[in-house]
Amino acid sequence: MSIKVPEISIVIVGFKSKQYLDSCLTSIKRQSIYNPHTVEVLYIDNGSFDGSVPIIQRLYPWVSTVRNMKNIGYPAALNIGVHYSSGDYILVMNADVVLEKNYLENALKKMKQDNHIAAIACKIYQYDFTASAKTSVFETVGIHAMCDREMLSARGANDFGQLDKQEDIYSVRDICAFYRKSSLLDVKIGDEYFDEDFFLYWEDLDLCWRLHLFGWRVIYSPSLVSYHAAETKNVPLILKIKERERDYFKRNERLMIIKNEFCRNCIGDFFNVFKRLLRPKGFMEFMRLLPSMLKKRWYIMRHKRASAAEMKKWFISSKSKKYLTYKAKHLETYAQFPPTN
Repeated sequence: MSIKVPEISIVIVGFKSKQYLDSCLTSIKRQSIYNPHTVEVLYIDNGSFDGSVPIIQRLYPWVSTVRNMKNIGYPAALNIGVHYSSGDYILVMNADVVLEKNYLENALKKMKQDNHIAAIACKIYQYDFTASAKTSVFETVGIHAMCDREMLSARGANDFGQLDKQEDIYSVRDICAFYRKSSLLDVKIGDEYFDEDFFLYWEDLDLCWRLHLFGWRVIYSPSLVSYHAAETKNVPLILKIKERERDYFKRNERLMIIKNEFCRNCIGDFFNVFKRLLRPKGFMEFMRLLPSMLKKRWYIMRHKRASAAEMKKWFISSKSKKYLTYKAKHLETYAQFPPTN
């Protein structure tokens, strides 16, 4: 008798996430194609000790759990989940995410349409867990990159149909992202799919940059819908996070550029890129990790398949209408504008 291997692995990373577990796990169990033999769920608790793991073990026995004794960082927790996963496709998500019932079905269909698709970003709306209420306010729809290497999302914008078209994009967000496991294996460096030096934030953008360098596709599909907890509606993320977390943003932005960027693609935007690298915020941490980034860069540049010209297209030109439209407002609210050519 043969054992059926799950086709989809869901990796959830939680930290003090007890209040979100029922909504999150119930949305998985209600998926249109959910079957415990074809969909496995792994919950990685990142050292929170809030009772999440005992609750899951008691009430959700179909979920496998891993308890880290301390917070080892989001990328490292994701790597544990991917390492233990059995599926050909991996959904990584936060514990404070709720899926629409056809998310997995639509994600699977999209992946099987093109073997070159490595990752799919979905429509992620903000969700009011207090009222158990969905909203039409975007949390993110993936990431677009500007020529000055600023990364733009859609947080806080209302959905009025302006993002209902599938397109190739720069990056997904690991809030809720669907990956092809073979692509993760292809771009793995050592034992890491996601860069553990990042600890928190930008590990998804860094991975997608590497996926592009290795010739994979990253797409946004509006047919995939999920919801993410929003503490304060329409407040830019950068104003809410703690000082230490803001340091991770600044530090990891620079680490990602050092690891993945073609020098020749910086020439036209040298001033803006160089200014980012020399920001005082998080500079000492950046310098501490610089040798590790250079070592990883050596590996990436040896194994890359995309040329500098092919990569340059992902960084929207300052002369384009898109650039002027996106940069006219806060970096997290570009999606309030109609699509531009």
